[in-house]
Amino acid sequence: MQQGWITRPRLESARAALLAAEAQVRAAGFQRANATIAAPGPGTVLARLAEPGQVVAAGTPVLVIGEEASGYVLRLPVSDRDAARLTLGAAAQTTLAALDDAVIVGRVIEIAGRADRATGTFAVEIALPDDKRLRSGQIGNARITANGVGATTLAVPPSAVFGPRAGEALVYVVDLATSRVHLRKIHIGEANDAGIGVTGGIKPGEWVALSRVDRLTDGMKVAPLGPAR
Repeated sequence: MQQGWITRPRLESARAALLAAEAQVRAAGFQRANATIAAPGPGTVLARLAEPGQVVAAGTPVLVIGEEASGYVLRLPVSDRDAARLTLGAAAQTTLAALDDAVIVGRVIEIAGRADRATGTFAVEIALPDDKRLRSGQIGNARITANGVGATTLAVPPSAVFGPRAGEALVYVVDLATSRVHLRKIHIGEANDAGIGVTGGIKPGEWVALSRVDRLTDGMKVAPLGPAR
């Protein structure tokens, strides 16, 4: 068979076309390999952020996955005063309404480094033990043992407290020597059957005004009837 011949420009053009075709094949293979989204581990799809057939840019999240291996956490806001006393690893007794308020003991694994701009509170995460009854989105409460907090907590009736904001509130403290009230800022904690917990600002034995606090002014003379609880 007689060997044919072509000009050098046509040969270079054919080689360039071959290289371009090979590059297209590699690109198609890369796109095919990345067309399948694989979860990092077993879990549950919590949210779908894109629809089938939708074109998204590289790096755009399309699914939110709750990994089983990472477990569940309870996120809750705490005041700046309480956040300063919390430590990583502190025990937390959590209750979830969906579990009939059964107590689940967790531990603090993260304390936010700065306050939320809208609320002024710090986000705290509590790791919960493995429990098949837990689901993402469940609502619960937690009682955390903080540094410097003993078993006895001062509490005042809700009627004595006004102007609450980010773990702080105001009360009128009664000066028994002069029978006058003085406005004072206090640090508040959780509310319970005993009233609103107070973590600072007043001492046991001090009296606070319980009624008509909206009509009181700093330094007003009153007739004390009973002590604060």
